[in-house]
Amino acid sequence: MKKYFSFFVALIVLFSLGSSGTKGFAATKINQDELNAYLSEVRMTQEELEEYLSYYDLTLNELKSAEELRETLGPAVTPETLQNLLKQYEMTEAELTELLMEYGELEEGDSIIDTFHFIYDIEDIIDLEMDYDEEEMEYDEEEISDLMDGLFTEIGLTDEELDRFMNHLLPIVQDPTFESRLMAISDRMNQLEYFETIDELSAEQVAELLSIYNDLQSLLQIQFKFALIQDGVTTNLSP
Repeated sequence: MKKYFSFFVALIVLFSLGSSGTKGFAATKINQDELNAYLSEVRMTQEELEEYLSYYDLTLNELKSAEELRETLGPAVTPETLQNLLKQYEMTEAELTELLMEYGELEEGDSIIDTFHFIYDIEDIIDLEMDYDEEEMEYDEEEISDLMDGLFTEIGLTDEELDRFMNHLLPIVQDPTFESRLMAISDRMNQLEYFETIDELSAEQVAELLSIYNDLQSLLQIQFKFALIQDGVTTNLSP
C-alpha cells in the first residue's frame, strides 16, 4: 500500500547498516541531575536518548538544558498527552493502535504508552496517513528524485548512478512481501548493540550481522562492494 514509504525505509536501513557500530555517545552540557530527571520523565536511559537524538543528527552536547530537550523533542507520551492527541485528531485509541500496527510501529498486544516516548513521533505517523495520496505519490517521481538527490550526493553518487539505483529499486518495492521482509530485517538490525570495533561482538553477533547484510542484498537485489582508499591507492576488499 505505502510503497514509497517502504522505499524510504529501505534506504534508511541500507545506510544504517553501513554505519552500524560507529556511533558514540557525546558528553553533555546539561546538568546531570536535571538530565536524570528528564530521563525519568521520558522513561529512557541516557544511552537510549543519545541514540534517539542521533536519528535527527543531534547529540546531547548540542543542547544546553532539559528545557531545550523538551522544546526540541516535544511532550512525552503519558496517558494525558495521549488522550489530548486522540481528541485533537478525533480518533479512538483502538483506531490509533490499528494505524500504528499498519505502519509496523506496534505489534499485537503492545501498548502505545509503553512503546513510544514522544507524542511528536505518533503525530508524524498520523499526519503521514492523513496527507497520504496514493495517486499523487505513485506518479510524482520527480519530487521523489529531488528528495533522494540530497541523500545520495552526500555519499558521492552521480546523477546517472542515482537514476539507475532508483530505477532498480522502484519495481522491487512493488512486491507485496517487500515491506514485511524489510521491517523484519530492520528489527533484527535493531537487536544488535552499537559497537566501536568488531572485537566487541560475539561470534553469534558477527554471524547475525553478516546474515543481515546478505538478506538485505537479496531483498534489494544488489551486491555490496567494499574498497579501502589509502594514500590515493584503492584496494578492493570484496571477495
